[in-house]
Parts: sequence; C-alpha cells; structure tokens
Amino acid sequence: RCCFETVLLPFKQPIVQQPPIVVTFGSGNKLNKITMADEDNKRKKKRKSGKKKSSSRRSNTEEENAGLVMTGEAEYVPDGGDGGAVVVVDQEPFNGEDMSPAPVPEPEAMTADVGGGDEEGQHNGFTEDGLAVAMAVDAGEEDDYVYAAIEYDPDAKPPLHRNRRFRVYTCLAIVLVAAAVAVTVIYVTKGAKGVDEQFTDINVATLPTLEPTPSPLTNREQSGIIEQIEAGVLQRGAVFANMTVDDPRKMALEWILHYDQMQLNSDDVNLYQRYVLALLAFSLDSLAWYYCGNHRMVNANETVDFVQEDCDVLASTGVLESHKVWLSSADECEWYGAKCSSTDGVLRGLEMMGNDLIGELPPEISQLRFLQYIAFNGNCLYGNIPPEMGTMPNLLSLELQGNGLSGAIPEELNNADKLQLLNGAMQYQYPYQCAASDGRIVNTIFAKGNPENGYNWGLMGSTLGDNVNKWKSMKGLHLFDNSITGTISPSVGDLKYLVFLRVHNNAIQGLIPNEIVKLNKLREVYLFQNGVFGDFPPDIGLMEDLEDLRVHENEMWGFLPDTFWKLTKMKKLWLQDTLECEQDEADEWKCMRSRDKGFQGSISPEVGNMKKLSQLLLNNNPLTGTLPAELGNCKELSRLHIHQTFIEGVVPTEICLLRDEELFDHTGQIGVFYADCRPNNKTEDPYISCDCCSDCCDHTHGVCVADD
Repeated sequence: RCCFETVLLPFKQPIVQQPPIVVTFGSGNKLNKITMADEDNKRKKKRKSGKKKSSSRRSNTEEENAGLVMTGEAEYVPDGGDGGAVVVVDQEPFNGEDMSPAPVPEPEAMTADVGGGDEEGQHNGFTEDGLAVAMAVDAGEEDDYVYAAIEYDPDAKPPLHRNRRFRVYTCLAIVLVAAAVAVTVIYVTKGAKGVDEQFTDINVATLPTLEPTPSPLTNREQSGIIEQIEAGVLQRGAVFANMTVDDPRKMALEWILHYDQMQLNSDDVNLYQRYVLALLAFSLDSLAWYYCGNHRMVNANETVDFVQEDCDVLASTGVLESHKVWLSSADECEWYGAKCSSTDGVLRGLEMMGNDLIGELPPEISQLRFLQYIAFNGNCLYGNIPPEMGTMPNLLSLELQGNGLSGAIPEELNNADKLQLLNGAMQYQYPYQCAASDGRIVNTIFAKGNPENGYNWGLMGSTLGDNVNKWKSMKGLHLFDNSITGTISPSVGDLKYLVFLRVHNNAIQGLIPNEIVKLNKLREVYLFQNGVFGDFPPDIGLMEDLEDLRVHENEMWGFLPDTFWKLTKMKKLWLQDTLECEQDEADEWKCMRSRDKGFQGSISPEVGNMKKLSQLLLNNNPLTGTLPAELGNCKELSRLHIHQTFIEGVVPTEICLLRDEELFDHTGQIGVFYADCRPNNKTEDPYISCDCCSDCCDHTHGVCVADD
C-alpha cells in the first residue's frame, strides 16, 4: 500500500492487443471512467503540442471536471455486480516514511485476467484485497508504450536553480560585483606612482590622419622637466619630440621621469647634473662596463632594470671598495667614479679609467658647468671630441688617451682657457677591444670600432697653430700617436706654465721655433717621429728646467749649440736615428736612417755638467771627435749609444768605470754601451777602441755583436 501518481514512463515493450482496461476513480458519489488507450492518445497529443506535463492525472476532458486523487489508500470496492471500482480512502497526513515503491513481481507471478476470470483471489484484474495486478503479455505483437507508476511527494518543491526569483537575484548580484571590480581597477591604475592620465576628446567626424595619435601625457611629463632639460641641457637645437625611443637622450629622459626613484622636480638644483650622468650611462653602454655599470638583474623568467644598487671595486691598494651602481636610486655623487664637493653636492670630477666605456661622448657633457676634470682614458670611446666642451668654464683636466677617437680637435676647445691638462694621446693604431652589451666587439684600431669603416687615423688638425696660446693655463699637452698636422707656431712660447709637451708620432712639420726657449718651466719635449727639420734654437740653454729631450727620427741637422751643454737638469737626451728624406716620382716622401745626415760637431767636455744624465743616445749621426773623459762625471748614466757615428779614439777609463756604477743591464737582456769597436768592413781597424763596451758594431755594415 502506498500513495502513487500515475505517470507515463516511455519504454518499448511488445504487448498483446487487449480490450481497453477500465479503471474508475471515485470522488464522492461520482465515478469517472478512463480508458488507458484514451489516456495514451491524449498524452501523445500533448507531447506534440509542447505543453507542460501535469503534476497529477486528470480525466479524459477538462469539461468532465474529474476529481483529483487524494492522498490515501487505493482500495477495490465491489458494486454488487460483477464489477467494482478503485476508491481512495483518507489516511493520516503523509509523513515521508516508506517512500520506496513496492517491489514488482516477476512477470510469471503477475498473470491476471482483466476481463473478470474465475481464478481464485482475482476480480477483474484485482486481487481479493483490492490491489491491481499486471498481466503477462506475449511478445511479437506491435510496439506500444507501457504505463508505470512513480512515487509522488505532494510536499516536494522545485529545485532552487529553477526558482525564478532566485535566478533574478543571482544575476543582479553578479552585475554589482563586476561593476565594483571595474571601479577598483580604474582607481588603482590611475593612482599608481601618482600618475594621472589626460584624456583628449576625439572628434569622430574628422578624417583619420597618417600620423599616430600621441600617447596620453602623465603628471611627470607635464611638470616642466622636459622643458627645463631641453632649454638647459640639450645641444645643437635638439628637442625630445624629434628623437627616437632608442636615442640615449630620450632614454635618459624616460629614466628621469619614470624610473628614477628620486623623482626629481623641475626646480631641483641637481636635475641637470643627474640627467647628464644618466645620459652618459646610456650613451657609453653602462651595461658593458667593467665596474658598476650593470644595473640589471636577470632571473630565470625575467630581466629587471634599475634594481642593482651596490658594487665592489678593487682599488690599487688591493682592497675592495664599495660604491653605488650607475642609474641606481642613490645620489649621483655616490655612483662609482663621480667626485662631488662635500659641501654642496656639485659634481667636480669623473674618473672612469679602464672601465670599457663604449660609444661617443655626447655634447651635453658640456653642461656639467662645474666639472673640473674628466678621466676617461683606456676605454673604447670613438667619434669626435664635442666642440661644446670648449665652453666648460671650470674644466682643468681632460684625459681621453687610449681610446679610438678621430677627427679634428675642435678649435672651440682652445676657448677652455682654464684647461691645464689635455691628454688625447694614443688614438691612432692603438689596438684595444671591448665587448658591447649587444654582443658587438669594438676595436679601437678601426674607425668607430668597426672593421668595415677601415683604420682609425686618430685625432687631426693643426693643434699647435696660432690659437694654441689661448691655453694660457696649460701645463701638460699630450697628443702623441695621432695624425696632428701643421707646424709648431711661435705662439707656443706664450704657454708660460707649460711643463710637458708630448706630440711625437704625428705629422708635424717645420722648424722648432725660437720662441720655445721662453718656456723655462718646460721639462719634457717629445717631438720624435714627425717631420721636424732644422737645428736647435741657439738659446736652448735658457730652458733650465729641461730634463727630457727626444727629437729622434726627424730630419734634423746642424751643430749642437754651445748653450746646449748648460742644461744641467738633463736626464734623457735622445738625438739618434736622424732621417734623410727624399721625394720619389710619385711625390711621396721616402725616409731612411743615415749616419751621414744629422747632427754634426763633437761632444763638448761640458757634457760633464749634466751630472743627472742617465741616457745619451747619439747613434746614426755624423758626429766627430773623441769621447770626452768628463762624461765619467755622469754617475747615473745607464745607456750610452755612440755607434754609427764618426767618433774615434779610445774610450776613456773614466767612462769604463761607469760600468761598475749604472752603466750595465740590470735585466741581462739588452746592451747598454754601444760603440763602433768592431773591425770596420770586417777587415779594417775599428773606429774606436773600447775594452768595456757591451756591444761592438761594424761602422760600415751596421752589425752589432754583444761583447760582454
């Protein structure tokens, strides 16, 4: 016994055509008859028309107003004849117990005669207890639908997701959450780093242009920093709007605006200073520097810029010193190589020797107005020296030697009238390699470091011309190993503070001007390997501080002036290998060493006044006479070359005694005392007799043999 709702559950099963089974349900005194065939036809029509299923079985037609089956027990009630009816007997309210349907017997045990057979316990398809039973059917007949019953719970409610009110509230909640998330994202984006975006109204009615729409400006870009740097730092009429994104000037600006943690304002006193140093970092490939240039951190999944802060540098004392990385958040005065005054934080010097700087010096470096010295020697700089550097009012020292610079030394550089040291030496044929951060190999022996550009000829121009006297504070002028041309102007005599003049291995021509003798503070004069010709000024003895004079491998001649031997501070005197030059048919000059051309005369006994003399090189000159014994007063003499000359006689004992002093080779690799003490032309007597020479030479053939 249980409470059921009759529902059609379709499953195919062959059945036997039987007379319609009539089941009557009662509601009060009224009985309704329903045939199963009629119900089948009705449900098929409802399925085709798309109507919803009813929650309880109804009668054949709506007009008959059949009563609903109430909750209770279904019982068979005889009507006094052969038939009967199934009626619902009221029960207590359903309490949810015994919800499982009764087990269905096997087909063999459910055989019944619906037509009202005489078998025991059966009454027209019902048992004597009033329960309906199923009838066994034969297979093989046409298919039809079999009706089954499922358990029905009158208190059951539809699932929550089918509740219309629940779905409406859920959709509304999702919309509200999405709106809140969108507002939060917009607020955070606009507030990051204090950056506000300025949106521009777009006129959709206008036609599109070929130029890209400019990016929205930020607060930093509108703060006046760009205008300040353009007006106060950029040179040659440059503006940021015309620069590409990979221009070092533009990259330095982007760093100042967006990546520098100091976030300077347009009125900060060190804005120019910090920008120019950032520009140097981007222009000279700081990521490739040997010390303190790599601000980048490389992880397994990403590369992050401007995060490295500290670096260690091995000092000359062998101790590691701590410094700050360039483009770090620290004050620029703490960056490696930056030297600032302790009181006002103004940059006074830049020392980056041998640090693999790669690239061209930007002209904006001239806007470091208080910079006093620059030491960028021993790197891979190329290109020209910016003319703007001549406008630096406080520049005292400029050291650029040992790079790959080229082009003429700008005349504007002569306007740096406080300059005391200019060292642009060793640009020509100076081989040095640096590895750039992009993998390129930069070699200074080539123009701009690239073999495709051919060899680098170094610095050029008539640097010692008439404008040289503008360097009225100059003390050291080092321009050797370049391609300097022109002559030595008499204006050089106005450099009254000049101490060092090293311009050897260039293409300087002409005479040594007499005005040079006014430089009574001059200690070193290196003019060798040029095109200098003629003799010495007769008053050269007035240069009383002269210690080192080297004019070898030039086309000089004449007698040594008598005042020459009054240079009592002389330490090194190199007059050897005088050249004889001739012009060939192709108008090219061919020069070769000659013992028949060069300085003439004899060595004066006054040479003994040069008691500090350590090196006296006179070979390959047509000198005559004998070697004076007074040379023995030069106790510091360590090298003496008089071979390939016409000096004769016997080497004095006083000179031989110098072999027990300094006149010997401390390394055991080179000779120190050369003379033509070997048989001349293999058969003749030697030009000079020497019992203490380290090497004896054949005057005619020039062959020298160690004789120690």
